[in-house]
Amino acid sequence: MTDKTYRRILRRERFRSRSASVSIALGLVALGAAYVAVEWVLSFLGQRALLLSPQEAVDGVNSPSVWGVTAAGIAIALGLVLLLLALIPGRRARHTLPHDRLAIVVDDAVLASAIGRAARTQASVPADRVRTTVSARRAVVAVTPSSGIAVDKPSVQAATERLAADLAPAPPLRVAVSVLSSGVVGS
Repeated sequence: MTDKTYRRILRRERFRSRSASVSIALGLVALGAAYVAVEWVLSFLGQRALLLSPQEAVDGVNSPSVWGVTAAGIAIALGLVLLLLALIPGRRARHTLPHDRLAIVVDDAVLASAIGRAARTQASVPADRVRTTVSARRAVVAVTPSSGIAVDKPSVQAATERLAADLAPAPPLRVAVSVLSSGVVGS
């Protein structure tokens, strides 16, 4: 595969598809258009309107009522939501790792586990004493030491940064390590 193909595959895996929101938006537009068409046909045939005749709709625009303002507010809010869905990329909790021949996509939980393992090994604490979260561009490691045993924060910071640099995820991660001031009793 070409480099361009890999980039396309990796992008598709890291970002959420917008097809569901587009389908919902198109469905709502189709329902609205069908309703307007039914009201126009009923008006043309001289029948009573289902909700609002075309003439009443025009009159409502010229002299707005509480219901008209409410409907306009709902339409504006829906339009803003759809605009945001169109413009903001739907990022999945994933990072890509560089490789010459493969397209590698790693879930953020896997990265958090690896960084947490490096912190745990360097701090010499059990697995349940390290909590790691990974977001788009940041990894946060919280280490709870055992009572009476100091944890060397700079060495834990260096170990986790070294692992993040070795993995080289895209987008790159900044690692922040915090060691809690109070420890817990136990091994």
